[in-house]
Amino acid sequence: MAVALVAVLAIGTTVWYRFYRDVPQPQWITADRRNDFLYGAVGAEDTPGLPYWIWLALPRMFPEYMPGPGGYASLGISWEEGREMPVGFAKKTVGYVRVTGNCALCHATSRSAGPDDVPRVIIAAPGHTTNVQGLLAFFAQCAQDTRFNADEILAEVNTATKLSFLDRLLYRYVLIPRAKRALLNPGLVIFNSALQFHTRDPQHAFTQQRMKDLEAWLNAQRH
Repeated sequence: MAVALVAVLAIGTTVWYRFYRDVPQPQWITADRRNDFLYGAVGAEDTPGLPYWIWLALPRMFPEYMPGPGGYASLGISWEEGREMPVGFAKKTVGYVRVTGNCALCHATSRSAGPDDVPRVIIAAPGHTTNVQGLLAFFAQCAQDTRFNADEILAEVNTATKLSFLDRLLYRYVLIPRAKRALLNPGLVIFNSALQFHTRDPQHAFTQQRMKDLEAWLNAQRH
């Protein structure tokens, strides 16, 4: 009986650690309102998100589904110099490291003062340079490609990092197959329910406090 109980506890702990353990984002994001808006997670625990290493591998594996060279930047997504992630994407560990979208995908853009100047991210501007529908279409096209399989994705991931034995098993048997199915409807993968509803009805009031705070801060930038 005791052995069985220990085994159950061990399995439960492993499942919690690999799928539900919530790790706060770095302080450089959470302590700064601007960075929080650009890179902060919005309900990452409420959506499966896109496992980080899959998110990283897809533009490298499927450049033909992008509108041009440059990976995610080719979709008009702003990318601040020196940052790991483009604006509008949040990297957060909830069990596994996942990528989700946030408000900045549609409410931030970049502009440069001249052809030789580094583009500057502008908050509160309509995200007319960001091709969000193109991003979702890219994910869906990747998921339908026969190369979206564990062998080929892990081979690409291996060029960027060496996953641990357990992480390779997790990606091979759980995260990659699940992502392939989920990305057939990619909006549900990277946006939580509040953002999904907001894209359909931008005038509808948010009910979550996190979203209310972000909306209030965004409105303040417009004045």
